[in-house]
Amino acid sequence: MRFFLLVLPAALSIAACNPTPGPYATGPYNGPAPGTRTTYNYESVEYGRIVAMQPVTMRRTSDGDQIVGAVTGGLVGAVIGHQLGSGKGKDVMTGVGAIAGTIVGSNIASQGGTYTSYAWTVRLDNGGSITVIQMSNQFRVGDRVSVVRSGNQVYLR
Repeated sequence: MRFFLLVLPAALSIAACNPTPGPYATGPYNGPAPGTRTTYNYESVEYGRIVAMQPVTMRRTSDGDQIVGAVTGGLVGAVIGHQLGSGKGKDVMTGVGAIAGTIVGSNIASQGGTYTSYAWTVRLDNGGSITVIQMSNQFRVGDRVSVVRSGNQVYLR
């Protein structure tokens, strides 16, 4: 222990001499650190006219919601099942409640993950067509729009 108390001040003194600048340091170079890559989003824009619109029901694909629902449902089911029966019957009811709660909780969590979006079909000026699924319902059939492609996303403007 005494060795540690003797070495600690020396280690802290050496660490204080670190030449790495802090977050508020100023210097002649303000660009990215050496060795880092800078990425640029390439954006392309095409123009066209909306020829069709169809509402679609989308389902969120988060497995985390189903897991949380299953665990919560299982715990609630086990607590409720534990209130029923006596002796070995109480143990059986706890298990049955946990299983039933897991199934119900998972199903409830997956049902709550839906929302309405819109499939917009656009006839492009170059003769092609594209269907874009977007939540916004600010457009109408016949509207002139921009189809923006940015990275792996496509949206209307």
